[in-house]
Amino acid sequence: MKLGIFLLVFGLFLAALGVFAWQFAQSSMWETVLGEFFGYHEEYEQALMLRAGGLALTVFGGGIALGGLVRMIVKR
Repeated sequence: MKLGIFLLVFGLFLAALGVFAWQFAQSSMWETVLGEFFGYHEEYEQALMLRAGGLALTVFGGGIALGGLVRMIVKR
């Protein structure tokens, strides 16, 4: 039961960090879109990588949280 609760909380924390990174990259990406025309390709690529990493962290954290819920239900 303790491991399931820990996995649930830890997974939700990771998912929240992922959503924050994903949304931060999405808002900063529009600022760097104009930079693509002026030769600032590195900032645009960094925003894309941060967006992809945030989405991946969100999915990974959600999976851990669901795993914690399943573990609590099965152990009961």
